[in-house]
Amino acid sequence: MKKLAVRSAVLAAALAGVVGVVAQPVSERPVGPVVAEGQAPLSKVEVINGIEVLNGGANIADADYLKSRTGEFGLRFVFSGRGGEYGVAERLTVREARAGGRELLSIADAGPHLLVKLPPGRYTAEATFKGVVETRTVAVGSGSSLVSWNTPRASE
Repeated sequence: MKKLAVRSAVLAAALAGVVGVVAQPVSERPVGPVVAEGQAPLSKVEVINGIEVLNGGANIADADYLKSRTGEFGLRFVFSGRGGEYGVAERLTVREARAGGRELLSIADAGPHLLVKLPPGRYTAEATFKGVVETRTVAVGSGSSLVSWNTPRASE
C-alpha cells in the first residue's frame, strides 16, 4: 500500500511539472553500471580464452564495484606496493599448476583489482612488475580466493 502511495505521489508530481521525467527510448538507456557525470566508466567483464575476467579498480567507484562482484568469481587479485598503495602488473599470466601447465590467461595492465572466474583447482600466477616476473601458487575453492599481491616493485 505504501509503494502505491509513493508511486502515485511521484506520478502526480511529474504530471504537475514538479519533477522532470523524460522517457528514453530503450536503445538510449544506459546499459550496465551507471556512474556519475564526469566519472570514468566502470570495468566490464571480458572473456579471454573462455574465462570471465573483471579488471580495473583505478578509482574508488570502480574498486567498490569490483569488490561488490567478488562473490561471482573464484579468484581475486589485489596488487599493491610499498606502504599499501595500489599497483598494476605489466602482465599477469595464469597457468595450470602442474609442471609445464598450459597457459589459461594472459592480461596486460592487470589490476589493481582483478577478478577471474576459474573452476576450483590449483594454478600458477606470474605477474610482471618493472620487467621482473614474480610467481605465486594459488588455490581456487568453492568460494572466492583472495591473492593479496604486495611487492615493492608495484610502487617503483
